[in-house]
Amino acid sequence: MEKTLIVEALGEGGLLLPARLERALAANDRAKLRMTTLQDAAARARAPATSVRPLDAEARAAGLGGDGLDAVVASARMLDGGGYQVSGAGRLTQAILDDIAAMADPLAAAGDGGAEGFSARLVALRTAFAGGAEDILSEADLVRLTSARRGGADSAHLLVMDLHKALNRLSATLSAETVAGARTLGIAEADKPRIAAFMAGLAQTRRLIFGHPGLDTTASRSGARLVIQNDIGTTDAHVIIIAVDGLAATVTYTDVHRSRAKFFISLFSDAGAEWTPLAERTAAGIAGGAAFHLVTGRFVATDAEALDGFLSAVGRNIVFLIDWNKARKALQTFVDKPTAIALLRTAARGAIGHRGFLEMGGPELVFDAVRRSAEGRVPYGARLDRVLGREGAARFLAEVLRLSSEGLAAGRSARLIRDEVRAELARSFGSVEEEMLAVVLRQLGIARMLAGELAGVLDAPADLSDAARDALRSRAKRLEEKADRQIVGARERASGPFGQGGRFLPVADAAEQAVDAFEEAAFLASAARLKPGAAVPPLRDLAAGAVVCCSDLVRAVAAASEGSAGRREDVTDTLEAIDAVTEGERRADAAHRRVQEAALAPSALAPGGSDPLDAGALVATLELARAIEGATDELARAALALRASVLEEMAP
Repeated sequence: MEKTLIVEALGEGGLLLPARLERALAANDRAKLRMTTLQDAAARARAPATSVRPLDAEARAAGLGGDGLDAVVASARMLDGGGYQVSGAGRLTQAILDDIAAMADPLAAAGDGGAEGFSARLVALRTAFAGGAEDILSEADLVRLTSARRGGADSAHLLVMDLHKALNRLSATLSAETVAGARTLGIAEADKPRIAAFMAGLAQTRRLIFGHPGLDTTASRSGARLVIQNDIGTTDAHVIIIAVDGLAATVTYTDVHRSRAKFFISLFSDAGAEWTPLAERTAAGIAGGAAFHLVTGRFVATDAEALDGFLSAVGRNIVFLIDWNKARKALQTFVDKPTAIALLRTAARGAIGHRGFLEMGGPELVFDAVRRSAEGRVPYGARLDRVLGREGAARFLAEVLRLSSEGLAAGRSARLIRDEVRAELARSFGSVEEEMLAVVLRQLGIARMLAGELAGVLDAPADLSDAARDALRSRAKRLEEKADRQIVGARERASGPFGQGGRFLPVADAAEQAVDAFEEAAFLASAARLKPGAAVPPLRDLAAGAVVCCSDLVRAVAAASEGSAGRREDVTDTLEAIDAVTEGERRADAAHRRVQEAALAPSALAPGGSDPLDAGALVATLELARAIEGATDELARAALALRASVLEEMAP
């Protein structure tokens, strides 16, 4: 799609002169061929038996394949009283006048001195032919269209001849040349390194376009400035213009998509450019009259090397704008919008891009992987972040972008790339379960830390200062809150309608409950004024046993993580460690009963006993023992849940 209107709206119409000149010369060829058609039609009407040369092949070469010029000539008939009946004569006449307007266009844009006169002559011709019959061509009309004689009335043919001469003069003044692949117009020698720097950046990522049209570059002088324009893609309001004046570069960017414009700015967050706020604009004929967004960035370099680096960065990033909105929508099939944009930004900064992903089918590439590698685990079209979690889905899609881009660039077959994507999806599902076990290990790490704190306190409960009590209570609360935060995301992923890693969720839940119980025990230990007595040794044994239970369960979970491939030695280690946890829980039960027996013994309760407990100490002792024993119960529950999952995985 042409970008003439938007470039003119941005005040850089001079960039369009080479393209306008090309279109004008093509219009010259069309006008002459159409006039020849009308002349041949008149000759055929006057002498139907005379053979005429075929025109359709020549018409196709001139871009007139749909005009059917041979049929026009064949349809010609003389009319009684003079004139000709020619099918489509009126249509061809108007087309000739439109061709003349296209020939005059670059002359007006260049400020040619004869442009005003050419315009007046065209207006006169349009007036003369206004209201003519569609299929009727008078002799006077034929003369006014095709006559090349001077000295009489003006004709379309004479105007075409005069315009062609003027266009040749304009072409001679343009001195167009190509610099590093950019079409240039009237540039200075000092401009060439700047153009080459921009084109070097463009060349670094051009391969990532994968056949999409776009990235054509033009450059010209506009007063003291070098102006570089890249067409980006095919959207009419999607243009980037870079103006270089000394060591300063100004980037003007327009886009119909606000989010893509913001994305473009973000690619230069570290470049040192200053950007204006996004402004909304409208212009007749651009984007169907809808609003487009304009932003300007200015970069002032310290030297020519820094300026070239910025120009290269601009060129390097342009390919990542092509089909950006299409890629964003494709990714949003599987993740939310912020994640999709973050993926595109990461792909751009990693010189991967998204065009390869789209070339491989976009969403269908992922759907194919789901059908073949995760059938029954993910419904067709389900958001992957609900299945793999946001981070898991983002990691998988980042790999899809990479595999697609690098695979196509390396010439790998589409089948191989699809296989690689399917394998990556299978690995992603395995990693979800590994992540769940990693969450369990983090929970158990916190549980073991709290159990160790309790064991340390019970070694010398009477020596615990008020400051140490406050610190214990505060530290335990922070650790418990940390454990809660860790498990929230994993629990949501596993318990949702398309949950994954769910077979380990009971293990994680039980580990989190153990942390809660240990936190309660730490609070009780910090609040109680425990004195040395018969209840303290079994209480100390209970806390020490809880530490061992935590360690054994950590060993079981770690072995289960390693044993996901079903290796016998890892499964054996897991089951042995699980058995140690359950044995530890039984020892904890026994220690709990010894605490109760000691605390409730007559000597501990009687006021005159050898080691009496006051009511507060009694309650604290019993509650503390209950909390620690409850934590070991949860550890045993986690161990048994892990055992069930491991055995289920091993079942044929």
